[in-house]
Amino acid sequence: MSKVFISYSHDSEAHRERVLALSNRLRGDGIDCWIDQYEPAPPEGWPRKMDKGIRDADFVLMVCTAIYLRRLQLEEEEGKGLGVAWEGSLIYNTLYRDRTLNFRFIPILFNPDDKQHIPTILFGNSHYDLSLPLGYEHLYRHLRGELGTKMPELGRPRFVRTIHSDDLPTVEGELFGRREELELLDRAFAGEPETPSPQPLSLTGRGAKRDKPNIVQFIASGGTGKTKLIRHWLDENHDKIEALIAWSFYSQGSSEDKQISATPFFMQALKSLGSDKTVSDFNTEEEKGEYVADLLRERRCLLVLDGLEPLQQVGRGMRGELKDRAIRKMLRCLVGDHSSLCIITTRLEVHELKGRKQVVSYPLDNLQPEDGVALLRSFGVSGREADMLAAVEEYGRHALALHLLGNALATYLDGDVRKRDTLTELIGDYDDVERHAFKVMQAYQHWLTDENGEPSTELRLLYLLGLFDHPVEQEVLEVLWEAEIPGLTEGVPKKAWLVARRDLLGKFRMMSEHEGREDLFDCHPLIQEYFGRQLKENEGEVWRQAHTVLYEYYKGLPKKYQPDTLEEMQPLFRAVAHGCKSGSYTESWELFVYRLQRENVNYLLRKLVGANEDLSCIGYFFQEGWGKLPKQLDKSLQAMLYSRASIDLRIIGRLDEARIPLEKSLHLFEQSLNPIDLSANLNNFSELNLALGNIEYAGHLQQKGIEVAQDAIEALIQSNDKKLLIKAKEQFWIGISNYADICFQYGFSEIEGYFKQAEGVVADLNDEIPFLHGFAGVKYCEYLLHMGRSEEALNRAMAIIEVGRNDYEPPETLYAMTLASKIYLLKGDLVKAKICIDVTGKTVLSYAPREVIPVYLLIKSRWYAESREYQNSVNIIIETYEIAESSGMRLHLTDYHLEMARLILAIEADPTQYPEATPDREQRTLPPELADPDEPGILTLKGHILEAERLINETGYHRRDAELAELKQQAGMSC
Repeated sequence: MSKVFISYSHDSEAHRERVLALSNRLRGDGIDCWIDQYEPAPPEGWPRKMDKGIRDADFVLMVCTAIYLRRLQLEEEEGKGLGVAWEGSLIYNTLYRDRTLNFRFIPILFNPDDKQHIPTILFGNSHYDLSLPLGYEHLYRHLRGELGTKMPELGRPRFVRTIHSDDLPTVEGELFGRREELELLDRAFAGEPETPSPQPLSLTGRGAKRDKPNIVQFIASGGTGKTKLIRHWLDENHDKIEALIAWSFYSQGSSEDKQISATPFFMQALKSLGSDKTVSDFNTEEEKGEYVADLLRERRCLLVLDGLEPLQQVGRGMRGELKDRAIRKMLRCLVGDHSSLCIITTRLEVHELKGRKQVVSYPLDNLQPEDGVALLRSFGVSGREADMLAAVEEYGRHALALHLLGNALATYLDGDVRKRDTLTELIGDYDDVERHAFKVMQAYQHWLTDENGEPSTELRLLYLLGLFDHPVEQEVLEVLWEAEIPGLTEGVPKKAWLVARRDLLGKFRMMSEHEGREDLFDCHPLIQEYFGRQLKENEGEVWRQAHTVLYEYYKGLPKKYQPDTLEEMQPLFRAVAHGCKSGSYTESWELFVYRLQRENVNYLLRKLVGANEDLSCIGYFFQEGWGKLPKQLDKSLQAMLYSRASIDLRIIGRLDEARIPLEKSLHLFEQSLNPIDLSANLNNFSELNLALGNIEYAGHLQQKGIEVAQDAIEALIQSNDKKLLIKAKEQFWIGISNYADICFQYGFSEIEGYFKQAEGVVADLNDEIPFLHGFAGVKYCEYLLHMGRSEEALNRAMAIIEVGRNDYEPPETLYAMTLASKIYLLKGDLVKAKICIDVTGKTVLSYAPREVIPVYLLIKSRWYAESREYQNSVNIIIETYEIAESSGMRLHLTDYHLEMARLILAIEADPTQYPEATPDREQRTLPPELADPDEPGILTLKGHILEAERLINETGYHRRDAELAELKQQAGMSC
């Protein structure tokens, strides 16, 4: 029952009677209403009675008149209306306390003209005019809480397509089988938790219900039907998906042994997501990946990444690590708790996603026998069930092979399944997985060739598509058609090409369509691979001429000779690719140097942060991985390409791979008898091995580099070649300082003499900068800091920063700034430390050697820990682990474990701030003594310390011995 208090002024006897009548009526209708007329002399006095009445009331009815408003606002003459004034002060103070939110005070009118007398503070609230027919009825229902109509249940949001970017090809024919896979996608899209499947789901965990998956990846070999599965599911759910970005990395090249760039994907994603940023607007690849992930989550966008393997390490013995840092960061961000879904298809499970609770890794097997039979029968193939099943098994239940076989039997062999035996065995060396599909393609090649050995227009078009490893626009093919290449496009009119496309799409079902892109010619990557290989091996000159035409075409597309952005550079990247395929290596290299790199400016790397694009272009010159270049290349160009590839690989964090081309360049420099370049490469190779934790081998290489530089100096002193002498001395002081740093990491303390010797050479060469600068100078600063000479270290670091201010903020400047922040941290000056950290974070980290970045991240994590912002510290230190572990940087991995141990100790000492004692989220199989008993995949404090000790003993990183002993003591472990 509602309690009501009526506040009013005694305007007249008639007005008093109206108010009394209202109160009596309310009480008669079951409302507990009170007015002063019921109790003319309260024992506690009127002020307390009114105060209690207003406080206890569920509602206060304020009868508004001119006199009531005047008294409420203290505008009445002295001595009159004290009761209303007192009630008004109580009402105003209550509203003030409730921040003007009004749930209790209701203006009441007996006359419509009194609306103007509603207090201003309540004018926007509901009021009731009792002179109206339904005035009292509405007031009564308000007091009963029955005013208004019942709110209906919330329905489903109306479907509005906000984003639709679909790059996946259309796949003809019915989807057979795959019921479990389609149900999995339905559940994931609906946001339902995934339950264990009867079949193994790789390393995603078994036996317990998982969280709602944010990423689903289907893993299978080429031609298994991954794309068809996703295409079918997208088509079936077309009217449910409001925001979609579906991208096929096959559109950028399906070759697994080449480095492709993810830039076209990010260009399309940024455009589709409505961002005004371009791919060149980000300081780092990680920043770009995180930004796009944030947009995807914000828009609740379904992301499909089809054919991710060109961006993975998929060679023999590889674990499927992502080669592209932006994609890696984006996927790691999408693993977290959000409402978006990402679907991946790939030939090898993404290593960085293994063990994640919100990731389902699903191995897509070949078709079930009955589904394979249904696929063949859908083409009109007939035969006994036993023969059909035998055919399905003979072709490995491989979806693409059965697709091609079914159409071949129906088109050429009367649809009789028994006539499959007439197909000749495959000629050539092919993998078992691809053999069955290629066997049918070989038959098509035979059928589409006339008795004179002339290929039909359909076969010529397949050869043309084999020039590419991605879909190709009709405009590009028309360039080849018009070139009249003998044996390929000569004498074939445009109409015949279009008819051939129609037949390959409909009659032979060997091409694919793309939604809204009639100008796009595409087919399965395995089909392109087979026919491209046939053209290259059997018609080498035709292959070369075609790629020469394409090289000239793409070279002429940009409006500017030297394009400014990655978007504008895309045609030149393709020009380099086709130029290398045509054998025009020298011309392609010159295009790369003069138009993309702008000669000595290194524009692509430093200005556009395009290490992936740089490496992608370099990769076109290579034949197998990073260890083989064409023999016809000049030795000096080979050495340059090997060296450049190693630099790019090192920048993007693929340090172990970088060893291969660097060893090749060393061999070539040794053959060329160029001691200066040999010394420089030995220095680089030593630095690389040090970063990988091969300290002893790094020292051996560095000693050799110093000896080569010394020999060169002695020889050049005799020849009086001052220019080369300066270069030789530069390599000498770099080598000496590198060797000092190696000894420092090994734990030797008496090494300052090496740094002083190097600094003496620097002073002799340069009067303006007579001290160790660059990375050598920063390494000297680290040594001084380790020896307790922090002021000297800080002064040197600041001098190095000053030297590098006008040189694109070179990596050594970032390193020096990071070191300065560490020194300020040790001094307890968090403000100056943060300034250095922020300045470093805003500069271009992407072109710095990858081993610099963990140093920066560890210092940043330490700052957050010192500031007691433990969650930020945890997030950053985990990022350090991800970089160090994926790049094989064992010294930084050691530092990570030591820093994590410090962080855990800090957290345990401050439990009220951050209660988790094991914040690491690294998932892997651990010995019981190192693992958290509640979470077996997570290291404990003891586990981190023992892992750091293992790495120190394994690498010889004894510089950290004292820190390890101190942490052991703090953790209560025996030393």
